[in-house]
Amino acid sequence: MNQKVTIRPFRDSDEAGIIAIVRELQDHESQFYDRLKPTAEIGPWYVDWIREDNQRNHGHFLVADINGMAVGYATLNPSLNSEESREEVYYEYAHVGDLAVLKSHRNQGIGQLLLSECERLARQAGRKWLRLGVHAGNAGARRFYERFLLKERFLTLEKLLD
Repeated sequence: MNQKVTIRPFRDSDEAGIIAIVRELQDHESQFYDRLKPTAEIGPWYVDWIREDNQRNHGHFLVADINGMAVGYATLNPSLNSEESREEVYYEYAHVGDLAVLKSHRNQGIGQLLLSECERLARQAGRKWLRLGVHAGNAGARRFYERFLLKERFLTLEKLLD
C-alpha cells in the first residue's frame, strides 16, 4: 500500500464516493447476476438505505479513506440472529452486508483492512460468528474471503422457470 488508508465511519461528504464504488460494483456483479438495478439508477437513495439500515440495527458503515477520498466501504450489522433462518439452535452473529473497493485501489490491502475492522467490531459486540454473502459467480471475491478463513456454510440453489 503506497498511501495511508484510514478506516473510519461514513461522513455525509463520502456520499458521492460511495455511489461511485457501488456503481462500479453493480457493473461488475451484473456479469453474473441478472437482477440488479441498472448502474445509472444507483444514487443517493442507496446511501440513505445503508444509513437507515445501520441506524435501525446499530450497525456500522465504514469507509476506507485515502487523503479524504472514499476508495472502499463496508457495512456491518453486529446483531443478527438465527431465529428467522429456522435453525435448530438459536444464536447471534454479525453480518457484513457490503464490502467493496474501487477497482483502481484493489490488491493494496484495503479490503483486508475493512474486513479486519468488521471482525474487530463483531468481536467487540460479543459475536462468535461473522457471516457475509457473495455471488457464486464472483470468483475473485470468493478467493479473497477464503483467505480470511470464511467457509461456505449454506448454498442457495436456483433454477429459472420458464
